[in-house]
Formats: sequence, structure tokens, C-alpha cells
Amino acid sequence: MEWTERLAADGFAPCNQSEGFSAYIGPFYEKSNEQQMVRALPIRDCHLNPEGVVHGGVLLAFADFVMYRAIGDVVGHHIKFATINLNSQFLAAVKPGDLLCGHGRIVRQSRSVIFADCELYTSQRTVMTASGIWKVLGQ
Repeated sequence: MEWTERLAADGFAPCNQSEGFSAYIGPFYEKSNEQQMVRALPIRDCHLNPEGVVHGGVLLAFADFVMYRAIGDVVGHHIKFATINLNSQFLAAVKPGDLLCGHGRIVRQSRSVIFADCELYTSQRTVMTASGIWKVLGQ
């Protein structure tokens, strides 16, 4: 079964707002469970580094996307904001064929900045945690 069929069977739908770089490394998917919105990235060969595991840059980019979308889920996707700080902790490798999932949340928010964090995981384990700060640019 292809990724698209497997994800649809699990309740995932393609994410909107996946243009530019996000479209290049995606496609990303999302589904809502009881507590939160979960985003997903099916791992393909193009995501791997020379050692055969997912490149750290892919994990960072996906974490940024997960937190960005989680912020938009709360404040509205019409609000514009940009990443000004991103911190991460790599905990485990992601392998070919894994489904990388993540959920994010706002930790604190003011009128001009938003603080968020996220967890990325596969079916086997948590692979990364991250946090960041976003500057609100306007509506």
C-alpha cells in the first residue's frame, strides 16, 4: 500500500499551506485526535543523509513546520509570523520507511512574540524535541 493510502486509512489528510520549501520536503499530512493536531511526514530516500538515516536538517525543518502550524491553529492562519529562534534536541535516528509525526503547542504568547515547543516521534520512540520563538509580523 502506498503512503497516501496508508495515511488516509489512518485518518490523515494533506496539510494546506505547504508551499515553497515545505512542498519540496513534504508532502506533510495532518489529523486531529482527541487532544491535539498531529502532523506527519512520510520518510523517503530523499530525506536521508549518507549514513542512511534522516538528515538533521529535515528534522529541524519539520519541527519548525509543526510548531508554525500549531501556532496558526490557535492564533489563526491569517496572522503572519516568522521564526526568530529554534532550539532542538536530537534523541534518536529516523529510518527509511518511518512515518515521522509531531505535535506542537504554544507555551507563551505576547502581542509581538510567540513561544512554542514540539515533540517529533515515530511509532517506536520520541526522536526530537524542539522549542522556538516566533515574531508576529501582522495580520
